[in-house]
Amino acid sequence: MSARVGIVPLEGGWSLRDEYPLVRSRCNYNVVDVYTIAEITQDYHSNASVNRNVEYVFPMPPSAAVCSFKAVINDTKIIKGVVKEKSEAKKVFDQAVAKGKTAGLLQQEHADVFRVSLGNITPRTKISVYISFVSIVVHDGSSAQALRITLPTAVAPRYGNPPTDIPWFGTNVQNRFELAVSIQMNKPITSVSSPSHPIGLTLGCHQQEPTSDHDPSKAYVYLGTPTMLDDDIVIVVSAQGLDTPRCSVERWLESEGAEETTDAYALTLVPKFDLPPLPCQEYIFLVDRSGSMSGGRITAVKAALQILLRSLPSRNTSFNIVSFGSDHTSMWPSSQTYAASSMEEASRHVDAFDANYGGTELHSALEFAFNSRNDIRTGSTAGSERVPTSIFVLTDGEAWDLERIIQSVTQNCEAAKGAGGLLRTFVLGV
Repeated sequence: MSARVGIVPLEGGWSLRDEYPLVRSRCNYNVVDVYTIAEITQDYHSNASVNRNVEYVFPMPPSAAVCSFKAVINDTKIIKGVVKEKSEAKKVFDQAVAKGKTAGLLQQEHADVFRVSLGNITPRTKISVYISFVSIVVHDGSSAQALRITLPTAVAPRYGNPPTDIPWFGTNVQNRFELAVSIQMNKPITSVSSPSHPIGLTLGCHQQEPTSDHDPSKAYVYLGTPTMLDDDIVIVVSAQGLDTPRCSVERWLESEGAEETTDAYALTLVPKFDLPPLPCQEYIFLVDRSGSMSGGRITAVKAALQILLRSLPSRNTSFNIVSFGSDHTSMWPSSQTYAASSMEEASRHVDAFDANYGGTELHSALEFAFNSRNDIRTGSTAGSERVPTSIFVLTDGEAWDLERIIQSVTQNCEAAKGAGGLLRTFVLGV
């Protein structure tokens, strides 16, 4: 089951979800180098017969920061967001609702889940929600010369107890999404594509119809047709110079509303390291085999893991594979020396993988991997040679217990560093 963005009454929940259908949804993205400014508009119409308190849940990129929020009721009453301390904001909201006023409360419930509470919504009401946020665009894993823009349009189903009560929505045939993305790079754009949706593209300007004033560093992307809010929209932009240090400048003029003309500078540095080879190293692969990994995901993990196994350093390397779900198992009790025989045994082991481990108990599997390291198992002492360990987690990430996981990784990495060792943990998303 997937959670959809949308409005749901606090009283009645799922049974009353159709009282607030989404009739129009629009998103304008402005991408400048690796930075984005997004403006989202959602229009809903209430079919309710009585006053209700409702909530609107929507997903955002994990790195996003909300800049503004506004709700317009019946094109006349405007509710604007004001930043306050969390408990104070909740108190002000409750007081306004108690007085019979229409009020709104925007909260970040998770790294990528935000919630807007709207109180005392009257019957037969039009609700327009306006939200703007900024975020950073990540590099595409396939190339240092490409950026991957992801617009989340559904909160993925996750294993475990969510940090808040989230309304779960079914597919709404009226839930349509319109998108426009204006792209400005520092150097010429070489390609724009989308692996997720059919898109329209205009190179050289920031509008759908081409202009005579062609600029190779500009592009305009739009959806070929309004789409259902079912899957994340992914756009990959390739441009020259994305792997070099650069600086972007944005100017806010007095004529545009600034108290005084202001310049903002964003410096982007792309690290490049020439590190000496390690004398020895250990690799532990933590593989998610929970039920949510079924189908194409487990197939992708198996293919990726086969490549990783064949890419390990051939000398002075040890490795192990740990499968996890509701429980965890390891291929060997401890990491084995990397050789042709052990690699072939591991390859056959991976070929037999299936998504049959139940839930997604990542924390306990991570603790097992940390404690099975050669340094821990052999009890290395101060002054003895430490074995650098890299742990790779291959997962779809569909678990809520992120805070405890991050805390565990931080504690173990710091403990290894304090003992003169090196422990690194990487996540490969599926």
